[in-house]
Amino acid sequence: MFLMLEDLGNRSMDMGFTLLGFSVPSDVKDVLFAAFLLVYLLTLLGNLLISALIVISTNLHTPMYFFLFNVSCLDIGSASNTVPRMLVGLQVESNYIPFQECIAQVFGFVFLASTEVFLLTSMCYDRYVAICLPLNYRLIMSRRFCILLLAISWLVGLLYSLTFTLQLARLPFCGDNVIDNFMCELPKLLKLACGDPLANKIVLFALGGSVALTTFLVIVMSYVHIIRVILKIPSTEGRRKVFSTCSAHLVVLAMFYGTSAAAYLKPPSISLGHEKLNSLFYTVFAPMLNPIIYSLRNEEVKKAARKVMHRRQRAL
Repeated sequence: MFLMLEDLGNRSMDMGFTLLGFSVPSDVKDVLFAAFLLVYLLTLLGNLLISALIVISTNLHTPMYFFLFNVSCLDIGSASNTVPRMLVGLQVESNYIPFQECIAQVFGFVFLASTEVFLLTSMCYDRYVAICLPLNYRLIMSRRFCILLLAISWLVGLLYSLTFTLQLARLPFCGDNVIDNFMCELPKLLKLACGDPLANKIVLFALGGSVALTTFLVIVMSYVHIIRVILKIPSTEGRRKVFSTCSAHLVVLAMFYGTSAAAYLKPPSISLGHEKLNSLFYTVFAPMLNPIIYSLRNEEVKKAARKVMHRRQRAL
């Protein structure tokens, strides 16, 4: 591993990539720059606010919001990994990115995305225990167990990302090294490699497929049991209240898996414009939308926000 890192440092001195970004007139680029800067600032503000709310509101000191706090931190990291470089690309003629920075961006994206999918799965398991096994909830979802789930999520995400990026760093790149996107993406870099990327593709599909399938099955099985319990509740109001506790999580899961599937399971005939639009959604807009979804579709978060605002008004 250390030899790979040393080789990565040596190669970064004499090669890099050109990100084509958005092929639009300069005046449109100025509009896009302002729009994406606003989205980035809203992403930071929204995730910082919901993180602060979870920290200062004692009624949100539960396993669900413990995981949500970490998801908000990941969303801040995900946006910061992509948007600043994209903003630079909108202001310069040739958006050259050194090899080392490109690999670091791929590492950051895979690390943050894979860690988030494990955390979303942990949140799903939390909802399963809360709804299907309510009497044992405190015993199962103990502080120690939640910290263990968190540590596993971050550690597996780290190892998963290292496997991909260290394999990628060993490939030779000897062509034009032009990436028709605003960010470095693993599939596009594999296409640019002039060596045989078969081993990397095997690792990509084997590891990526196993992680996606395992987490997806856990989520589906959990929600099958949750829906069965909800349907047994006699009153409509009771079913609505129970379902509302996991509706925001379902929306975020649908966005996460939907955009990931569109990005990595797309047919070869899909246009580059659609590729960029999909990349924009899961790297720029999704981190901004997540805190909004959890705020608007979650009564506990809204109640905690009202309490904090009321306390602030009384203090003034």
